[in-house]
Amino acid sequence: MAKRVNRDEIDRFHDYGLYVPSRTIYMGSECVSDTDSSDSGTDAIMAEKMIKNVNILDSASQEPIVIIMNNPGGDVNHGLAIYDAIKVCRSHVTIKVFGYAMSMGSIILMSADERHMSKMSSQMIHYGTMAVDGHAKTTYKQADENKRIDKWMEQMYLKRIQEKQPDFTLARLQRMLDHDTFLTAEESVELGLADKVIGEENEQ
Repeated sequence: MAKRVNRDEIDRFHDYGLYVPSRTIYMGSECVSDTDSSDSGTDAIMAEKMIKNVNILDSASQEPIVIIMNNPGGDVNHGLAIYDAIKVCRSHVTIKVFGYAMSMGSIILMSADERHMSKMSSQMIHYGTMAVDGHAKTTYKQADENKRIDKWMEQMYLKRIQEKQPDFTLARLQRMLDHDTFLTAEESVELGLADKVIGEENEQ
């Protein structure tokens, strides 16, 4: 007999992105512009919701957690907060990408124990951009902070890639990060930035 789905749980999943029975979290943009259809992406609202949801499930038990992602990227600090929350999670975390994992979305994807991408999904990696207003000294300080994060990002990606391709060099990665590099699901797996293509086993 099929398990009856609780309407309250469905409402909670749609409202808060959390479905407790299957320990599933949905991570998509919180809002889309009415004028240009742009996604809000990784922002303060997403970070707060994701950190709360991960902690709710991880505190309840250490059964596996699944995060469904469709992320165009966004704010680096809020994104790294999500990255850290997933990395310290005691539960085994699988992120499944449907749509895209771009920029900060790609970095968050790397925090998972398993990284799955749907057949038509894509990933994009690059060095982030910087927007600073105000005093020139503020710009200098922010540039130093961006350099620090860039160095961390290089080593984080390189570690993941070299698990699959030990001879892959930092210089080659830096060329990829220099400007937007788009990867299909298959290319992501081949490079080492994803573990499997969802549904691929059904095509054998």
